[in-house]
Amino acid sequence: MDEKDKEFISQNKYKIKPNKKSMKELCIPKKFKLQISQKFLSEFFKQSKLKGILIYHKIGAGKTCTAITMAESLKKKMNVIVILPAALIGNFRNELRSECPGDEYITAAERKTLSKFKPADCEFQTIIKKSDIKINKYYTIYSYHKFVELAKNNKIKLNNSLLIIDEVQNMISETGTFHKNLKNIIDKSDDKTRIILLSATPMFDKPVEIAMTLNLLKPEQEILTGNDFNQKFLAIKKNKEGTYYKAKNLKLFREMIKGLVSYYRGAPPQTFPEQNFKIVRCNMSDFQYKSYLTAMSSEDNFIRGSFRNVDILKMPTSFFIGPRIMSNISFPNKSIGITGFSSFADDALLIQNIKTYSVKFYKIYKSIGKSEGPVFIYSNFKEIGGLRTLVPFLEAHGYKNYKVHGEGEKRFSVWTGDEPHVVKEEIKYIFNQKENYDGSRIKIMLGSPSIKEGISLLRVEQVHILEPYWNLSRIHQIIGRAIRYCSHKDLPKRRRHVDVFLYLATYPSEKTIDEYIWSLAKKKHKLIKQFEDTLKEKAIDCEIFYEGNNYPGEDELKCDI
Repeated sequence: MDEKDKEFISQNKYKIKPNKKSMKELCIPKKFKLQISQKFLSEFFKQSKLKGILIYHKIGAGKTCTAITMAESLKKKMNVIVILPAALIGNFRNELRSECPGDEYITAAERKTLSKFKPADCEFQTIIKKSDIKINKYYTIYSYHKFVELAKNNKIKLNNSLLIIDEVQNMISETGTFHKNLKNIIDKSDDKTRIILLSATPMFDKPVEIAMTLNLLKPEQEILTGNDFNQKFLAIKKNKEGTYYKAKNLKLFREMIKGLVSYYRGAPPQTFPEQNFKIVRCNMSDFQYKSYLTAMSSEDNFIRGSFRNVDILKMPTSFFIGPRIMSNISFPNKSIGITGFSSFADDALLIQNIKTYSVKFYKIYKSIGKSEGPVFIYSNFKEIGGLRTLVPFLEAHGYKNYKVHGEGEKRFSVWTGDEPHVVKEEIKYIFNQKENYDGSRIKIMLGSPSIKEGISLLRVEQVHILEPYWNLSRIHQIIGRAIRYCSHKDLPKRRRHVDVFLYLATYPSEKTIDEYIWSLAKKKHKLIKQFEDTLKEKAIDCEIFYEGNNYPGEDELKCDI
């Protein structure tokens, strides 16, 4: 940053003050207004010479709208290119049709008309197509895969371009090709090209991911990556279970990230439902435990009752797939895959028998029966052992698939990611209707990893996470589908809460894979948090957003400018 940038940031008109408004005042405003953080970044980036910036803004901060306001101020001077997951392209276009950019791409009357129709209706589609023509005049929007394909074949160049990458953490991997190809095309871009990266979780699994991310911003000095990063910024810790780490040389890291990050924690706490988080320990039956042990016996890193020689930063998320599935359910015929699944029928589905095969299924069923509102059930496994196995169990107990039977009492819907866009939009539309506050149209949403980003589920009372994951970022993403900005605004106060249940398969005599993964994820989170805190403290807007980032009962964020 130069002196002009520092002077601009110091202006008091962009200083965020404590927000003492009620939930109703914040969630049901009389008129739409851009947030101060959005106005600031739009004006700051427009006058600045910075090549790029990471928008590290949490849920409720409106980071997509922030990127749009920044793009709107530059769209007549630059080529605006947006890259994001294919599943989120519709969301980005919808944000362009919101009040965020005003009436640039759709009128207030057209918005009102849209609210009266379903996404599949002809009237709805006509307005959308007309709006898309206006959007396409200024915005070129690609999925990750399409952009990388074009880049690899030298069919796209960044000249005088504003490149916006949403959910950038998905493109960051030491072993994948996305980051390599993206970095290559950015390195070849001209000096006029600028970059905006968006993420609420810029480090998803490893600290080195933030270095790889910030190097996409064309900094004056690139940050070390790979083993060089680990050697410079991580201190090794070892115990009987494996290798762990602690951050070091954070003072140097702070200097290297200066001027590259904006941080905002998002909307004030009163705009979100209260979260009640509970670990549900599910003691496996002897039958399930024997199946689990059989699956575990083929794993190299397992000794009965313990795990060994594991490096938390080198553990592939594909490890222990078999035992993890068996921790969810073991099938009556003791087989796995489709053969095992075929035996999960008739008496096995009865509530008095299900505990033999899956204590998790039993406890989930008992819990959803107590919910007054909609329920969200998530599994990392969309096929056998996960969502596909839950479906016949729910059907055996009176629930019907919305896809087959339409809306009504005791309905569930499955979101695997394989559904056509229009079908997903319809499911979301029905589930989120105000009239579904009690789950009378769709009671249960079953979600796979494809639902983890860009989807808002409203008025959810319970979230059930069938198994732990290797990092807490995934868990937070899933919970974040239901705990949204103003998601419970039209419910009575007693129902403005979300009960979150994370299920761990256990056994009295030894540590299970579920318990181990949960322990590992917490250790990894502790390491990542050290770097996250450094990003927050060194953010360009730390001082002017200070009061908007600090609330009573939360860890204080101190600025290091």
